Amino acid sequence: MKRLCVVDDDARTSRLFASLLEEDGYYVEVFRDGVEALERFASGPPPDAVITDLVMANVGGLKVLEAARQRWATVPVIFVTGHPELLAHVGTQFHPSPLVFSKPLIYGEFVLVLRSLFGAVSR
Repeated sequence: MKRLCVVDDDARTSRLFASLLEEDGYYVEVFRDGVEALERFASGPPPDAVITDLVMANVGGLKVLEAARQRWATVPVIFVTGHPELLAHVGTQFHPSPLVFSKPLIYGEFVLVLRSLFGAVSR
């Protein structure tokens, strides 16, 4: 089972998102902000992907990306954000480039891309 870290300061959105992902066969850890995610990254096992909001209080999505890549160089990082324009130049700084989805998220499109990263996940 693929392990996903979901980082979003909107608790309702992250719970709903995690529920959908779990129904699709993923193991999901939810973090309410970047601070919690960075603490987990410091000592936890590697996730198969990190899914993060961009704009969050305290520690934002760019710091989450940096921390994830420092610990696990090739872990896929996926932004789900209402501000994709703020990421216009980020892809050139990181390899592999993070994926970016705009809010409101079209879950069906998102999960197809996620499956293509890992291959199909059995239910």
